[in-house]
Amino acid sequence: MSAEIRNLLQSNPAQSSREIFEALQTQFPGQEINRNSCNVAFSHARRKLGIRGGSKRVVVRRAKPGVKVSGGSVGGLNFDVLKAARELLTQAGSAEAATQAIHQLQSLQIN
Repeated sequence: MSAEIRNLLQSNPAQSSREIFEALQTQFPGQEINRNSCNVAFSHARRKLGIRGGSKRVVVRRAKPGVKVSGGSVGGLNFDVLKAARELLTQAGSAEAATQAIHQLQSLQIN
């Protein structure tokens, strides 16, 4: 059965498992073919022939709970800079005051 499924897939890789199952039933009318076994053989044959269906899954890795990152940068964020920005906001009192202080500091600096 597996060899016949591979032959059918080689002739037309776009066939679905239902079409393969129906083709097997017409080719071998006296045989009793288990649908689930046919589906498993179909998926193995597709993998063996290198036929991929659909899109690949994207694996998203998340940090484990309790793991702390200190001092370094992860994903382009530098945590030391973020800590300093938080300290600036607490000292300035508001985001607007902190922004004004940064603009004043920037205008005072000489390149």
